[in-house]
Amino acid sequence: MQYLVSINQTKALEWGLNAQQAMLFAFLHQVPTWADSREIDGVVWFNIGKGKVIEELPLLTDKPDTVYRLMKQLRTAGLICMTSCDNKTYIHLTEKAKGWNRVQGSEKNPTSKASAKGSEKNPTHGNKSEKGRKNIREGSEKSPTNQDTKIITPSLTDACAQEPSVFERAAQQADDGEPAADDLTQPRKTAMTLEWEPEPETYATACWQRGLAPDANVHDALLDFREHFAAQPARTATHADWTRRFVRWVAENAKRQQTALTNTGGNAHANRRSSTPKRRLTAQEARAAHEGRAPEPPGQTLDGEYTRANGW
Repeated sequence: MQYLVSINQTKALEWGLNAQQAMLFAFLHQVPTWADSREIDGVVWFNIGKGKVIEELPLLTDKPDTVYRLMKQLRTAGLICMTSCDNKTYIHLTEKAKGWNRVQGSEKNPTSKASAKGSEKNPTHGNKSEKGRKNIREGSEKSPTNQDTKIITPSLTDACAQEPSVFERAAQQADDGEPAADDLTQPRKTAMTLEWEPEPETYATACWQRGLAPDANVHDALLDFREHFAAQPARTATHADWTRRFVRWVAENAKRQQTALTNTGGNAHANRRSSTPKRRLTAQEARAAHEGRAPEPPGQTLDGEYTRANGW
């Protein structure tokens, strides 16, 4: 953590910086004195990641997205240039930013050419102050956080004026690879809520693709869908993806209901008996079956008289 941050209030007010922007720029102004450098397209850039800023300036923020948003605001103000290479963020200061420490004084503490050379309270002796500045520059590489020293503006390259490149687009991603929170060109992924409603256009298109009627009553299915996924806050999706998933939910429910109807209603009707039960045996037939003999035939009609079989 960097213990001291020197903010030039005069320049901050002149450039329209707020407290957060001024604090971040005061830190970035020292980056070229200790950060790793790299030459890209003939320009010297200095590596500074969002995680490093959070580590050195915990009072500023603890969110990488906030750091990136503030850095883009400083770029818009014409104070820094940003690029990315090998998934690393690089910056360099513009010509305008070099004037951060070029202040002659204020109304309460005016300075003049005479006082610049020395005074009774602050006499100068030769070039000792210039030697001190050199010593600070030379020692800054060994102490990158510069905890107890104020760094004089280093020599920087000229301001950049180049079109956004593939590195610039890569810089628009957060440390976790997801689009930055302020990148409105990418749809935002959110968790399901109990107040969620599907997108009308996406819902209608997805329904037609699955053969469903967009105007069908799906109120109960929507309540079940919300409650099911709201209980899983770790699952996130864009609004359009949630809408398509809801349509799939409705389609699968319809298929399950159709299958259940076929199994319970259609098969039961098909399995109904198509004939009456067999005739029950008479006592005589049951007795004959039990004794293992053929049942007696019914009575016979003969000419001239009626009699039963077997002389009965």
